[in-house]
Amino acid sequence: MPSTIEIGLVASSERFDDDDPRWRDQVADLVYELRRQTESVQSRRTPVPGTKGTVDQLILALGSSGAFTLAIDVVRAWLARDKHRSVEMTIIDAEGRQHTVRVSAENAGGDALAPLISAASTLAREP
Repeated sequence: MPSTIEIGLVASSERFDDDDPRWRDQVADLVYELRRQTESVQSRRTPVPGTKGTVDQLILALGSSGAFTLAIDVVRAWLARDKHRSVEMTIIDAEGRQHTVRVSAENAGGDALAPLISAASTLAREP
């Protein structure tokens, strides 16, 4: 098993602008809960090509399947609190393929995370 599984996560809202203090507080709640549950959250600002702006991305460096499951549970619970929230989660599998899943509050309980979970499980089986 690799030492860590890295998941990139970008939170967004249909209700608030990215710089709205209310939205920043909601994202801070997500970060706090992920840190508390998994102890493995980093923040990264990625430049947006063609603009002067950046995208705030959370990086979850998860060292066990238990931490992965906790992170997924935290994200689902956070999404369930507001129907206008969504997250985009990205993982690179053992073959180097990138899997990106966009999950909204409306589909967080279904199979929307299945591709991400499948990619993470291939990494967990890697020798």
